[in-house]
Amino acid sequence: MKLQKLTPEAVDGKVVVVRTDYNVPLKNGVVVETTRIEESIPTLKFLLENGAKKIHILTHVGRPGGEVVPELSTKQILPSLEKFLGAAVEFRPDYSSGTERVQLHENCRFYPGEKKNDPLLAEEIFKNLHPDIFVLDGFGVAHRGQASVIGLADKVPCYPGFLLEKEIEALSPFLSQEKIPGLTILTGGVKMETKIPVLMHFARTAENILIGGALANTFQVAKGFGIGASLYEEEFVETAREVLAEAEKHRTGVHLPIDVVCADDLESTEAIDVPLEDVSGDMKIFDIGPHTVASFSEILMHSRNIIWNGPLGVIEKKPFAQGTYRMLEVIRKCKSTKTILGGGDTLKALKKWNVAPSEFSHVSTGGGAMLEFLAGDTLPGIEILKSERAGK
Repeated sequence: MKLQKLTPEAVDGKVVVVRTDYNVPLKNGVVVETTRIEESIPTLKFLLENGAKKIHILTHVGRPGGEVVPELSTKQILPSLEKFLGAAVEFRPDYSSGTERVQLHENCRFYPGEKKNDPLLAEEIFKNLHPDIFVLDGFGVAHRGQASVIGLADKVPCYPGFLLEKEIEALSPFLSQEKIPGLTILTGGVKMETKIPVLMHFARTAENILIGGALANTFQVAKGFGIGASLYEEEFVETAREVLAEAEKHRTGVHLPIDVVCADDLESTEAIDVPLEDVSGDMKIFDIGPHTVASFSEILMHSRNIIWNGPLGVIEKKPFAQGTYRMLEVIRKCKSTKTILGGGDTLKALKKWNVAPSEFSHVSTGGGAMLEFLAGDTLPGIEILKSERAGK
């Protein structure tokens, strides 16, 4: 994948619009997890050090639905951004240009035209900020065909930031259509819909797929097992069967929990570990059990490549967090293995147990974008950066 390169010559004396992904968790107006901000700093410093005249930062927080929601204002990000950048940053409540060299603009999703990629909104950004170039450094939004992501593509040259380049470099080797030796996929979470394409891809190319969380329940039903009153997605049971059939065709092992941690509900303090075949009635599955942990661990420890997306249980509740914690500990110890982690809930697990991203080969800042990229989908934000577009 050949992308245009961000060079000192492209930056010097230029007005630059940078789309970052600062969709970070906030509590009482304070950023509580700063990874995405920190990861954007190398690109911003490069722009400053190489003579950018002005830098306009566009980003979003949360899902305001095209309305102004004060609790989701990007102004709350300003202190953290200034701290890591080591420079003054001016907050702009709209798409007007201020006086400081670096300017952070208000939540781009406050605008109804953002998610629709309204050309009038893109024109407003262009006319008000007068950019010479556009830099996309938010991998987490690269799969979004939105005004702040692709709206300037036909108006100015477009370049990838260093974070985006790093993501593509780390993930591209797994786009192979052939079997990847020693590749194990560990996945969990709830929603099947977002993971169907990537599961189908790795059903052909991985050696093993380990599935936990509510996602596993849908596969258990597809295989004819009872799951009591546990959460699953009935509308995707047939799709799960298709994934299983594809995996069997390509000799990819799909491994589901053999024992599970159950309780009456999430508030229960009495959780029991039972074999999967003993789940019945009103029992609800909230985590993988110790025998599954042992089985999954054995596979992971003999893998050469590991991709992990999604928790294996309800990590917000202590009785149901052990499965995910044990998997995290196993992957941490696989020092000779390439380990790729991604997704908001996976990052939440790192923060919960105070595990540094540096302990893994690569921790992606994208969730949906990572899954779509690995599935081989066309990402609108990356398409505008390809070198064959140069001069367009």
